[in-house]
Amino acid sequence: MAPRAKRHLGVVRFSAFGDVVLLHSVLAQAAEPGDRISLFTRPQWAQRLPEHPQIVVHGLDVDRGPYRRFFALLWFWWGWMRSADLTAWYDAHSHLRSRSSRWVAWVLRISQASVAKPRAARKSLLRGSEQPVPNAYDLHFEALAKLSWERVQPLQPQSRSGRIIILAPFASATTKQWPIEEALRLAEQLALQGWEPVFVGGPKDQISTKFRCAMGLIPHEESALWAEARAAVVCDSAAQHLAYRFQVPSVVLWAGTHPLGGFAAPSPMLHWHLPERLSCQPCSIFGADFCRRGDWACRKALRADSVREALGQLGI
Repeated sequence: MAPRAKRHLGVVRFSAFGDVVLLHSVLAQAAEPGDRISLFTRPQWAQRLPEHPQIVVHGLDVDRGPYRRFFALLWFWWGWMRSADLTAWYDAHSHLRSRSSRWVAWVLRISQASVAKPRAARKSLLRGSEQPVPNAYDLHFEALAKLSWERVQPLQPQSRSGRIIILAPFASATTKQWPIEEALRLAEQLALQGWEPVFVGGPKDQISTKFRCAMGLIPHEESALWAEARAAVVCDSAAQHLAYRFQVPSVVLWAGTHPLGGFAAPSPMLHWHLPERLSCQPCSIFGADFCRRGDWACRKALRADSVREALGQLGI
């Protein structure tokens, strides 16, 4: 039987993989020795998250399994929370499917908090405001602080002397993706200069190239690759948050979305975007699959030569 944890935090987040990786990085920084964190997310994300000795990840299928029904999910929360010896509960999603857990926590008198949703700030940005939306990392830290789960151990940078440069041009939405032809041009430049470009993506991503590809790796293989990488070029995607999780200095490319939208990862990330926003930028906070202008101007600006110069600022 596992020893009783000093503190036990329950957390729920059903959303995109990048959002869950972002949250995982925050939780890793809030755990003190002797703590335990139980994180509930979609099963496919539970299988891909990096390992952490104090974070136990549970896959809960709310899309196709029995827990897609509201009362079945409510009954699950009731049974699990009653036996989990929780000291606090954090709704890191604040969605209908996660709010049911807060009601159960309230009934059981478990301290709870939920993440703030800056909807007004997001709408204002989409209308042309220059005021940044509160950063998602900060919003999680602030909510956890209300439960006395402060940031106690920042992620530690690692010594990096290898030759691998990760290239991750993929993203869930077309407006956030880096054109493959530009990524291949950068790979050619890096290879000629003695670097080893490695293309990284999810299980459904594909690319035809002579360079090494690492698509849909199992967790420990993906973690090993990120740990070995000297630097990376990523989009506003899960790869951005994985790079931050492993503290890989990275150039983050922004096209249809923008760092002002609140999902820019902290240092050691270098955020590359147009010096002046287009009138339509960002077209969406979370990304879209079409361009309202029809010319993809924000993506066309992401030239391989410019990205290579940005890598130079990281010492590459």
